[in-house]
Amino acid sequence: MPVTTGNSKRDKAERPSAKTEPVPARLESAPTRTERTPAKAGRSRAAQREETRVAILDATLASLVELGHAATTTRGVAERAGVSQGALQHYYPTRAELLDAAIRHIADIMADAVVETYSTVTGSDRERVGVLVDELWTLAQVAPVSVGFEFLAAARTDPEMSATVAHLAEHLEATVFSVAQQILGELADRPGARDWMRITLLTISGVLLTASVPAATSLVPEWAVVRHHIMTSFDTWRAEPS
Repeated sequence: MPVTTGNSKRDKAERPSAKTEPVPARLESAPTRTERTPAKAGRSRAAQREETRVAILDATLASLVELGHAATTTRGVAERAGVSQGALQHYYPTRAELLDAAIRHIADIMADAVVETYSTVTGSDRERVGVLVDELWTLAQVAPVSVGFEFLAAARTDPEMSATVAHLAEHLEATVFSVAQQILGELADRPGARDWMRITLLTISGVLLTASVPAATSLVPEWAVVRHHIMTSFDTWRAEPS
């Protein structure tokens, strides 16, 4: 059974399936050394350093999407970003630090986008939670985020990657909860709010991880079913004494 999306403020036709979400345009490719324009005169060194840092992270994400975790190398990322490998290692001394920073980068971009779009959402607590749940589902399907599943597999046998994944998971969880606080207000301060959010994230991640295996798609419920159970768990938690 294919994974399908549920209802939200966006039209259903705009919501992609777990397998078809396009890579954001700015991450599809990074310019090579010869394509990058010369540095503009008058910019501060700090601004130039920030531009280089962002170019490296965007190039890393593009490589992860195109080639996967195992085939993404610091040399290849440097070429995509138009910098030397030595310059890349000045910012990120190890491959693990580079990958960790790249995923944090896309998580922060997406968090900003959600807050900008949904911080003014009105309606009941349940309606606002429903919007947030739908957005988490959509964002979890974006290609750079789905790369995180490869990180989990690598972390099982790689101690360095294990530490990276642990830090990454903490950052993503903190980012999502920060977004929830901005969108949901006082509701996010109730006891158990963070536990409910964690369980929701794990549920969505588990569904998409299973759906990413072609032979296992028959085991995956429709998003409407998954969403119903998530919202039922919200109702149960909200009914508990504060």
